[in-house]
Amino acid sequence: MSYLFQDPKFWLLISFITFVILMIKPFKSMMIGGIDSKIEEIKLNINNSLETYNKAEEKFKDAEKQTKDLSNKVDDIISNARSQAESISKNIIEKTNQTIKSKEKNSLDRIKQIELSAIQSIKSQASIELNKIIENYFSNLSEDNRSRIIIKSVSDLKSVN
Repeated sequence: MSYLFQDPKFWLLISFITFVILMIKPFKSMMIGGIDSKIEEIKLNINNSLETYNKAEEKFKDAEKQTKDLSNKVDDIISNARSQAESISKNIIEKTNQTIKSKEKNSLDRIKQIELSAIQSIKSQASIELNKIIENYFSNLSEDNRSRIIIKSVSDLKSVN
């Protein structure tokens, strides 16, 4: 065995084994540290991704809520517009009906005035014609007959009053 201690191959083997033994611990800690740091980095990325996902989900829910609110507001605006349109339409119809009734009443009043005017004109014309007929009748009568008719007419007139 003494010859082993003198053999450079033996010492090379011993140095190599010693080197390997001494390097295992730092290499192992380096490997484990590198893997641990990678694991931590991956965990951090996962946590950041989850956080970003949760924020995006919250923003999506907020956007859905705003869309729903806007939809409700649009529905309310449309509903109000319809009710206002119906109200305006009813007012226009009511005012139109009132205008028609007013014009109809004015037309009827005007027709009555024209009718009264026509009746008055006919009475006046009839009176003129009657006077002409009476004048013509009296002009053909004798003086005696005229006097009798006038006396009778005056007495009839006195009895009426």
